[in-house]
Parts: sequence; C-alpha cells; structure tokens
Amino acid sequence: MYFVNNFETILTRALKDELSREEALYILKKVDSIERYLELFKAASRVRDDIVGNVFKFDGFIGSITPCTTNPPCRYCGRSARPETHSDILTPEEVAFGVKLIEATGTRRVELGGGTLWSGADELVLKAVEAVRNTSKLEVWVNVGPCISRKTLEMLKDLGVSQVGASLETINEKVFKEVKPGDNLRVRMEFAKTVKDVGLKLMSVMMVGIGSTYEDYINHIFWLKEVGVDHFSVTGFNPLPGTPLETWRPAGSYEVAKVVAIARLVLRNADISIGGVMNDPQLLPLAVMAGANRAIHLGAHIHRVGRWGHRHTYKCVEVRRFNNLEFVNLLPLTTKFVKDMGMYVEDSIEVVLRGNV
Repeated sequence: MYFVNNFETILTRALKDELSREEALYILKKVDSIERYLELFKAASRVRDDIVGNVFKFDGFIGSITPCTTNPPCRYCGRSARPETHSDILTPEEVAFGVKLIEATGTRRVELGGGTLWSGADELVLKAVEAVRNTSKLEVWVNVGPCISRKTLEMLKDLGVSQVGASLETINEKVFKEVKPGDNLRVRMEFAKTVKDVGLKLMSVMMVGIGSTYEDYINHIFWLKEVGVDHFSVTGFNPLPGTPLETWRPAGSYEVAKVVAIARLVLRNADISIGGVMNDPQLLPLAVMAGANRAIHLGAHIHRVGRWGHRHTYKCVEVRRFNNLEFVNLLPLTTKFVKDMGMYVEDSIEVVLRGNV
C-alpha cells in the first residue's frame, strides 16, 4: 500500500480502515499540538463508537489471589519497596465474600488478579475461580502472569473463564531487563500465544513511560494484533515512593491517551482500557476521548487494607472495611463521568445506580 505522508488524510482514511504500521508511527510522532490531539481523539472515539459501540465497561477487581515471587521484584512495583505487604493473599472464602459485594453494585465481570508465582499458581487460581463460580453469576477473568499451565488454562476455559492476562509492559528487551530484571519477556510472549491457542480471550498490558520508544509502542501494538489480543490495557508509569524508580518522572496523561488512540485505530475490535497513573477518576474523560471503552480499577474492588495505592477523598466513593479487607466502590463517581462524555455504561450498573439515587 502506498504511504500518504499527510496527517489529515491518514486520519480520514482511518475512519474506515485500520492504520498500517508506518501510518501508526507517523501519526504518533506528529501529534504534538492541541489541534492534532483533538483530531486524533475525534477519529479514535468515532472508530470506537462505530465498531465496538458507545458503551463503557467497568470491571470489578479482587486481589491478590497469588503472591509474586519475581526476584528481584520489578523496579516500579510496590513490592520492591515493601515486599512483606505483597505476600498476604486472599483466601477462597475472602474471594467469595468480596465477589458478593462487587456483584451487588451491578458489575458484570470481575478480574482475579495477583502476582506471578513462578513455581506455579494452578491450584490457587482454580480455587479462586471456583469461589467466584460458586457464589455469583459474574463473568470472571484471571490476570496472574505466566504461571498457569496449559492444562489449567484448558480447565479455566471449561469453568467459563472469559479471558486471561498475559502482560508484557514493554516489548523492548533492553527496557524490559532494566525495569523487570527478575522477569522473562520471552516466557510472557509465549504464554500470550498459549492463551489464544487454547481458545481463551487474551488481555495484555503495555506501560507508557518506562523508557520505550514510539517505535517500541507500535511494534508492541502490532505484535498483539498478530497474536489476536481481545483486551488491551495501556497504563502509565506512576513512580511509587521507596521503589528504585521513585525519582523517575511519571508518564504524562496525554502521552498515555495518545497511545490509547493509536491502539484504537489499529486494534479496532478490541476492548481498550487504561491503568497506572491513569487510575484517577478525573482522567477518565480523557481516556474516553482517546477511544477507550473499558476500565478495570475505576469500578468496584476489594483487597487487603493498605494495598490500594490510590486514595480518594470524594464523599460519593464508597469505602468499607471488613477486618483486614477493604472494599472500594468508585462507580457512583466514574459512571457519571462516562455519561457526561456522552457514553452509556452497561445496563446492569445503571439500574443499580438509579435504584440508589
């Protein structure tokens, strides 16, 4: 295909056809002004509405269900500052208790998240999934890294698990080794392929702001396109106190949004969500403008007390404690922000919120 070196022409064509690798990189580099950000966002949100619809999805979150044994810890992770706080995982009984609270908000699906247990997390994952299945009718998906065997992936599929996470953060091997010295990029890439091979939907994460280049972002997006990603989450690096990267600059929210918009113009049928530095309700409208249609940590979630890094002082946010568990429900706030942007939220969530008004 002949490459047209013109910003407006490429975006116009992108309304009907996905961007090529060359076009995606060109647009990513050329968005450097308010006017061009707005043009890109307009195209991305239009493609989102036309292809996946004008409905925003809020996932629930329960974690952690597995400990992380990555050694040394990832240099941006809170575990590198306070490893003792990341070893206390939720029991199946606590998972069952938490999922009831989340289901009561009207949420349709829940993520069971945790660290990568390199010796194998099969038993822990299966027990957590069964706890959800025995307690609720929620759609459930799992994100604990490449520590699940192929046999267990097949069992998760039989249990009705909808998708499994295989996050890379970056596809640049040098950057990966610098910020994730105890991890293995090739293992994660192979795990992503295995998830798809067994017939499960694939979720994967890319982190903006840890040293990857624009070329890396594009290569990452197109690699996931080739594998067949179903849910792509773009997170922004958020430096945590006490970690080796605490002095690094956080990712810019508009830089994250720009990558989200490019991803939307390439991964047109995928769900696209945001995270990291973007886990701020006030930034949700920006994500909507950029073409996102899903959020994981801006709904209802349950975790150990002290494990949630984002503190919200808004009175409309529900925060409840049950012994050593904390339940946070952001939906009264975040669903309003989504509707203020002209989108709808899933019917079940809207019904529950209307009933609570």
